[in-house]
Amino acid sequence: MKRVLVVDDEPTICELIADTLRESGYRVDTASNGAEALDVIRGRVPNAIVLDLMMPRLNANDLVERMRLNPGFASIPILLVTASYGAYEAAERLGAHACLTKPFELDELVDMVGQLVGEADPLRASNPPGTPAAQRSIAAEA
Repeated sequence: MKRVLVVDDEPTICELIADTLRESGYRVDTASNGAEALDVIRGRVPNAIVLDLMMPRLNANDLVERMRLNPGFASIPILLVTASYGAYEAAERLGAHACLTKPFELDELVDMVGQLVGEADPLRASNPPGTPAAQRSIAAEA
C-alpha cells in the first residue's frame, strides 16, 4: 500500500484530503506545517506528498529546499495544492510534479496522487478522468 503525506495548515482541508486518500486505499500521514512534515518524512518516507504552498513555521518552498538536500527525499513526487495566484508558476519554481488550485474536485486529487505514485486509483480505474491536461501536470504547462 502506497503512503502519502498531506501537509496543510488548515485542519479541515488536511483531514478532508487525508480521509479521501484513505478511502481510496492509501496510507496517509498528516502535518500542519513544513517542520512537522520533515519530522514525518524522516520517520516514514512517503511515496508522494500533497503540499499546501503557504504555511507557518516552514512553508512549501523551505520544506522542498530542505528535502532536496537529502538524496533519500529529493525525488519524492509533490502535488502542490494552493489557492494562491500564480499557482502553476509557483509549482514550477518549487519543482512540484503537479498542481491543483483550490477549490478542486476530490476525484481530481485522487487521480493525480495515483499518477504520482505510479498507480491508477483502483476504485476508479475503469472511469478515466476528464480533467484537462493543463490542470493535471506541470509538464503540460511547459
